[in-house]
Amino acid sequence: MTKVPSNNDDLQRPPRDLVRALDHLSGLEKGEIEERYGVAPQLFAQFGLFPLTAPDESAPLWSRENPFGGVSITRGVVVDPATGKQQLTRYPSGGLPRLFLVDLATEVLAAHKRGDEHPEVIDLTRTLNRYTTERLGLRKGSRNRAVLDQVVATARATIAVSRIDTDAGTGRRSAEVWDTPKVADRYKLWLPEQNALDGFEPFIKLTREFIELVIDGQNVPVRRDLLAQLAGKPMAFDVLLWLGNITYWLHRSGKRDAFYDWPYLFATFTHDYGTLKNFTASWKAALIEAMRYYPEGRVDVVRGTRAKPGGVRVSRSPLLIEPKRATRT
Repeated sequence: MTKVPSNNDDLQRPPRDLVRALDHLSGLEKGEIEERYGVAPQLFAQFGLFPLTAPDESAPLWSRENPFGGVSITRGVVVDPATGKQQLTRYPSGGLPRLFLVDLATEVLAAHKRGDEHPEVIDLTRTLNRYTTERLGLRKGSRNRAVLDQVVATARATIAVSRIDTDAGTGRRSAEVWDTPKVADRYKLWLPEQNALDGFEPFIKLTREFIELVIDGQNVPVRRDLLAQLAGKPMAFDVLLWLGNITYWLHRSGKRDAFYDWPYLFATFTHDYGTLKNFTASWKAALIEAMRYYPEGRVDVVRGTRAKPGGVRVSRSPLLIEPKRATRT
């Protein structure tokens, strides 16, 4: 007799994302999957640099501001290889540009530590499929066209980030702006249908401003294999990157924990939610997704009171990655 699935059967079936996380962690434990290390500029870990979903492309500018600074993105111009005509790129959005910038930052820092003469020139793999799997860590054959679109969109975008600091003694506020005309000056990329050709060496030449941000600025150690698992969940990607930054800061500062209330998180994270209530619900869901890949993390959701809003307490936890391993890929 064939059993008809019931609603209770559906409820008992573990979520697909949970199964995927458990499979990844199991593969790491068995040695079937390798940990992949890298870095992200701290600026990216403090701000969700890119929109979570594709913005309205009729808008000339995408921007988000908060009491601590802001970010704005203007689309770049490319030449359509099929027609030879100039056209605007898409807005970089979602998890793919986040992964792409982590890859670039990791390669730049590794080249600098090796003493390469030109750390701004990053070699890319000869085929798009290899770049998607070997460098970004995505599954074979997945989303190649989307990867190419977002690589181009990110490389050509004009990104401006401002950070406002308040002096604890005087109360004076000062603004620091990171503004680069483009992430990249030049690049040679793959065509979607192109196989490896003799003598074809894809590369991307990064701007001086981006190089200085990575080499001279502060970087956060990251686990690239875990971030790749969250490429389709950009808010969870941002939460995991943020948690890595906070736990890293707790270890360096010697503090036991840090509390962040919901209004602070609402103001800090990049999102499109119009109300604190909707943002909080989505952030909690993203936290659950992120913690599946960071089970050692000590994070508590604190209930609010009439006098004090609730939020998130992060306690000192085992680091996702030791800083000395950050440039090992």
